Amino acid sequence: MLRIKKNKPVVSGNVRLFREIRRLYLNRTYTPIKIGVVASYLVLAMLSASTSMFGILVGAMLRIAGY
Repeated sequence: MLRIKKNKPVVSGNVRLFREIRRLYLNRTYTPIKIGVVASYLVLAMLSASTSMFGILVGAMLRIAGY
């Protein structure tokens, strides 16, 4: 008959505890946002427009400065 050892050593020292992992999963510092396809395309279009406007502005300033 086998006896269960008291104070059995941990299998590995770097294994995270289940409770700690669950706590990190429940208390996330960020929450992923699920948006639709149309909204993602709208955000992409706004980013593209603002980038091109910034490029035009910098180009105009360089042109006025004489470069």
